[in-house]
Amino acid sequence: MRDKYDRLYSTLLTKESIPTITVRSWPRNRFEAIVAQGGGAERLLDIGCGSGHLLYQFREGFESLIGLEYSPHRLEQARVNLEGWPFIPICGSAEDMSAIDSNSIDQIISADTIEHIPDVYKAVQEMYRVLRPSGRLIINTPNIAFIKKRFLLLAGRFPSTSQPNEGISDDILFDGGHLHYFTFRSLRLVLEKLGFKIEKECGYGPLARIQNVWPKLLSGGVQIVARKDATARVGLAVAANDRRVNG
Repeated sequence: MRDKYDRLYSTLLTKESIPTITVRSWPRNRFEAIVAQGGGAERLLDIGCGSGHLLYQFREGFESLIGLEYSPHRLEQARVNLEGWPFIPICGSAEDMSAIDSNSIDQIISADTIEHIPDVYKAVQEMYRVLRPSGRLIINTPNIAFIKKRFLLLAGRFPSTSQPNEGISDDILFDGGHLHYFTFRSLRLVLEKLGFKIEKECGYGPLARIQNVWPKLLSGGVQIVARKDATARVGLAVAANDRRVNG
């Protein structure tokens, strides 16, 4: 799978010109949506950091920029793009972030990544573990309940969320590697189940002001801002995982 992701996102490993994202009240895409909610602190973790474009937006707000990426090639591109900034690359999956200490991260960001992860519960458990008490998670993913997707289903077509032609636009990864499909409610329930307290839900898109009137139907993406609720009672798997990491 890593080889396929490297092929899908192949680059020349030269430093890319990354524009600074303007913060908008009504964000037009998944990156603007995260930047609009992000702040500053000590340690920031981007799960699925890709080529480092999103971490670059927070380069002056955090003391450490930690990027977790499954594709070694994309992680190397991130290293090139973030040269000169306090970037810490980690190659691996969100299902096992044992390279990161428990309760050590101030904020996690993740743009259109959770749908790629085979074990969603395990990944969210790891997010909860590495965040400090009251640490923030800003996460987004395509909205399978978007009105356009509903019409595709009515027409008897699969509502793919990454590639056109029902996800069969290339022969590398079906639907760009998307394995799961979320609504606002389903993502919220997963996060709450594993100990997060939801602070905000919002949509985004080219007509974000209108789309946020009814984001569950009109937004192409789901974004949730949540905090680690240190008082929450979470599953035994989380406690077991903490024991494993802390020895």
